Amino acid sequence: MIIHSNTDLFSHNTMKLHSIVDKVYYPESNDELKELVSNTKTKYILLGAGSNLILPARLSIPVISLMSLNNEIVLDGENVKVGCSVRIQKLIRSLQEHNMGGIEYLYSVPASVGGLVYMNGGRGKSMNLAISDFLKSADYLDLNDMTIKTYTANRSDFSYRHSPFQDMNAIILSATFKFKSQEPEVTESLIKERLEYSQKHLAADKPSCGSVFKTGNRIVYRLLMGMRVGDAMFSKKKSNWISNIGNASYNDICKLIKRAQLLHKLFLSRCELEVKVIEG
Repeated sequence: MIIHSNTDLFSHNTMKLHSIVDKVYYPESNDELKELVSNTKTKYILLGAGSNLILPARLSIPVISLMSLNNEIVLDGENVKVGCSVRIQKLIRSLQEHNMGGIEYLYSVPASVGGLVYMNGGRGKSMNLAISDFLKSADYLDLNDMTIKTYTANRSDFSYRHSPFQDMNAIILSATFKFKSQEPEVTESLIKERLEYSQKHLAADKPSCGSVFKTGNRIVYRLLMGMRVGDAMFSKKKSNWISNIGNASYNDICKLIKRAQLLHKLFLSRCELEVKVIEG
């Protein structure tokens, strides 16, 4: 196990916030993870690729990074077993090499496979496309009894940005998928198409936390575009999207989110956060 002390998590979150943490643990096996979470008496923060986290300037709570836990991709016939730490871009390229595909629309997402399964990552709500479309099963650590169990996928368990793992006390270790057959040239074309779309529509030129709210009012979203606190700004290009346009702070982003929540209240609308705001 790797342990770092007094570490800045700047490179561990896609919003590029400076966040100093006392201890970061990098378990490199399931046994190390089990030992770590069993022996950690206080609260801890689980950190994947950090694509939906807002981190404070200082963290006294220990952080457990899952990005060194399992980076394997194993093909067994038509099944593909993928470790939770694998970056989605690596998986898509590996599938391309083996004439498989189907999730190229995720190529622009700075996330790990474990994080995407947990969040049921996909395209916009209207597109009805998500990584769970190809999920067969997932191995997870049940934190209630510290045993490794297997979940067999049921489509009805998943919905927009929701998976059954969000209702469990569990850590996803790996996931097994069955992807569709696809020629490498098709995959290459779809990757290019996604990257071009990202550049044009998703404000990909600035660090961001992606979509802020899971549910909200579209009129409010439009009113928020361009609203700024410090160097945190709701994108002028993509609604419901906060960008770091300089050196945004945790407080800048929190104030901006609170303004958005207040605006929803004024419009008598419900909003639900998709990003996770960590308290210091």
